[in-house]
Amino acid sequence: MERMRKFSAVAAALYSLVTAAPADAAPRSAFISFSVHATYCENSACEPVTLQIVGGDAFVINRWGNHREQVRIANIDAPDRRARCIREREKAEQATDRLGRLMNGSTFTMARVHTDGRGDSIAFVSVDSRDLGHTLVREGVVFPWEPRHRSWC
Repeated sequence: MERMRKFSAVAAALYSLVTAAPADAAPRSAFISFSVHATYCENSACEPVTLQIVGGDAFVINRWGNHREQVRIANIDAPDRRARCIREREKAEQATDRLGRLMNGSTFTMARVHTDGRGDSIAFVSVDSRDLGHTLVREGVVFPWEPRHRSWC
């Protein structure tokens, strides 16, 4: 019994150390990537996939057989969640949330146009036969892609 009490006390102390933030710590980012389920179609074959939404213009496709592909949407420029400006971080959260809501439960296709230096696919994405980038631009959560990044601040 005594051994169990000591274990509980040690566990409680460790938990408080792990969860406590230093007094001078900045607030933690509210950005946690989240997953949604969708159907990916390629060459007239469709399969259920899980998508990890990692930004307003990026997601990871997890397919059967441990196939994982990182994708950035080709025709948009989303706000950066690591920006110094609070307004851009808030816009990034909105864009990420909206991308997730549009992709959740959807049927989508991709037209890969390039691979960037990190190996991510750059692709035009269509959700339910509509250009996803165009939809996000029209809703005002992202800018159309330009070679130079625009400021959201």
